[in-house]
Amino acid sequence: MFLEVTKRRNPKLIQAGVTLHQNGGIPPNTYVIDLDVLQENARLLAQSAKTHGVQLYFMSKQLGRLPQIGRLIADNGIEKAVSVEFDEGKRLFEAGVAIGNIGHLVQPGKHQWAEALSWNPEVVTVFSIERAKQVANEAARQGKVQDILLKVYGENDLIYPGQEGGFRLENLPGSLAELSALPGIRVAGVTTFPNFQLSRDLQAMEPTENFTTLLKAKKMLEENGMKAEQVNGPSATSCETIPFLAEQGVTHGEPGHALTGTTPLHAYKDLPEKPAIIYVTEVSHEDEEHHYVIGGGYYGRSNITGCLVADNEEAILEQKVQAFECAPEAIDYYGKIGKPEDFTVKTGDTAIFAFRTQLFVTRAHIALVRGIQAGKPELVHFERKC
Repeated sequence: MFLEVTKRRNPKLIQAGVTLHQNGGIPPNTYVIDLDVLQENARLLAQSAKTHGVQLYFMSKQLGRLPQIGRLIADNGIEKAVSVEFDEGKRLFEAGVAIGNIGHLVQPGKHQWAEALSWNPEVVTVFSIERAKQVANEAARQGKVQDILLKVYGENDLIYPGQEGGFRLENLPGSLAELSALPGIRVAGVTTFPNFQLSRDLQAMEPTENFTTLLKAKKMLEENGMKAEQVNGPSATSCETIPFLAEQGVTHGEPGHALTGTTPLHAYKDLPEKPAIIYVTEVSHEDEEHHYVIGGGYYGRSNITGCLVADNEEAILEQKVQAFECAPEAIDYYGKIGKPEDFTVKTGDTAIFAFRTQLFVTRAHIALVRGIQAGKPELVHFERKC
């Protein structure tokens, strides 16, 4: 999905990937992240948000929830993280990263609120009265009032499988009355997901029906005497969408893929953020029709179409073959690529991909590399997935 744009906008990352693999610096099945470009992307996002009066929580799950990445992003202007599940929050907090939002997309378990609230998150997102009561009880026990966001949804909203739940818009007024009676919490705002989708002409991110629901929920809070201090509109938060969010009264965004230049729109339009991530693996074997590469880092919604294959920096940018998505019911022991007609693919060659991913759900390693743009790549951290 992002192979051509990465080749054009960050070819040195691809060349560093093949060199690091061929000299034994990284094993196959490794994501390589260009820390210098990642850092610059974070700065661009932070500046855009500051210009337009929007607050940002950064998302780290796509990047493997690494503390080293969390601290780098925080040091470059996006100071607080959105923790989409308890374990991500725990790892980041213990590494010194402030937690801005926890609970969206995954609600902590009933016995995890004590620890989660001890991190002093700015807001906690809840999906139900029952979870709100758990937060309220624990907050009261700790002698604090915890700000919460309500995840809302409407009848015609887009809901990805596995992300169902929340407060139904038509029932929200009644829920607000019940929530306002709970000590230990304060309804600070609303959120939903996803708020954007790629347009049919592939040239813009368009608001979804969810976005309309979000703004309606904000109005409902105000009509019920509550100030919507936070209107949180995640999905594809980038320098491209931040101005629109601000114009519509959204107060918070949550950049994830924009940090690596890999929102859907980045594949079709040059945006300020540049590509900062590739997947590096190795040709393993072949049969009559295909070559096979060592797997472990594939992702079900990657939209993979091709890969670059070579054993050196000069050839890697020119030798492209077709690549095939893994069957969703299969374990990705191997990936399948085509056999080229105009060059030879050898066992042990480097195969480089650039597709949409979520590192935290793969079993791939992660290599954090500096100095790529200066032609002096330095491996500063290697996260081995066991």
